[in-house]
Amino acid sequence: MSRFSKILFTLVLLFVFSLGYPTTTNAESTKQKEIQLISDLKQEIENLGETPIKKSTLNLLIRKNYIAALEEQLEKLKKEKGIDKKKQALMDDLCNQIKELDSDAKTVCDDSTDAFDKDEDIVALKKIIEDIKKAKEIEKKKADEKKKADKKKADEKKKADAAKEKEKEKRDDAIIRVKKEIYFLGGTPLAEFEVESEDAYIEALKKQIEELKAQKEAEEKEIAESVPEWFLMPPQGSDVLMYVRGTVISDNMQLALDFARDAALMELSQKVEIRLASKIKRTVKQAGMGEDQVSKTEINLISSAVNNEVTVSGIEIIETKLVTLDNGNYRAFVLIKYPVAKAYKSYMEKIDKSPQLRGRLTQIKNTPAYKELEKAVAQYSGS
Repeated sequence: MSRFSKILFTLVLLFVFSLGYPTTTNAESTKQKEIQLISDLKQEIENLGETPIKKSTLNLLIRKNYIAALEEQLEKLKKEKGIDKKKQALMDDLCNQIKELDSDAKTVCDDSTDAFDKDEDIVALKKIIEDIKKAKEIEKKKADEKKKADKKKADEKKKADAAKEKEKEKRDDAIIRVKKEIYFLGGTPLAEFEVESEDAYIEALKKQIEELKAQKEAEEKEIAESVPEWFLMPPQGSDVLMYVRGTVISDNMQLALDFARDAALMELSQKVEIRLASKIKRTVKQAGMGEDQVSKTEINLISSAVNNEVTVSGIEIIETKLVTLDNGNYRAFVLIKYPVAKAYKSYMEKIDKSPQLRGRLTQIKNTPAYKELEKAVAQYSGS
């Protein structure tokens, strides 16, 4: 080869080499970029929880095709993951609803990961919610029905108690009325513990009343037959003397006599008070002391003092009779005599000694009423 040929060949070789170097360099750079892109795409796919597809087919052995396949997988995953987020939000909401309805309910919110399974889970969760709601409604309905039944039962019990209480009040009133009648007839009502029930007790009291009435009728008949004539027609009293009767029934002979005398004394005191009050009223009017409150008050005090003295002295028992009744009790009759002029005399003596009436004595003594008192006292003293 000639020198020229060698030079020309070298030049051509250098030219070709110079043209091929950049091409090789650019190809290498593109290759590195594609490898890095593939790595990045795989990493994103793994971050989304999936496994990158493998270059298992001839077509995918070409990097550009593999990159396209990875990009398609990533895009699809991104869309699916977006749906999963919405689905998960819905599932979370449904789970929360279930927990609010029933804190012990079991859900799959924390267990399921597969998209298909999650779809089933959502359906299951919704069914759980519906079941719980229905159960709650049934429970509420039962509770409402029970509440209504309890209220009805309480109302009926209240009504029954009210009726029972009203009936008891009626029985109590009946018992009180019957007892009063027994006391009025002089008997002592039976004790409740002696009878088994309230109704039986009322019947027993009524029977007791009938027995007391029969007994009283018999006593009255016996008394009527045994009443002394002097008791039926006592001596006529006068302005000087008073005759008063007394009669009492007792299961004790001495008490019958004592109580009969006390009854006569009580009636005597009332009669003397009435008699003396009448004469005092006339005296005050005739003496013109109607407006003199001091004098009127003093005279009334003197009258009260005299009345208190009536049962202390001057009483004379002139007749006594004791009758034994069929039931063993005793009926005593007493007739007493009292010189009422003695009360007049005591009244006049107290007026004479009263400092409050000293200025009124002449007016009082000059009244016809006072002169009648003097006359009665003189008649009593001279008898």
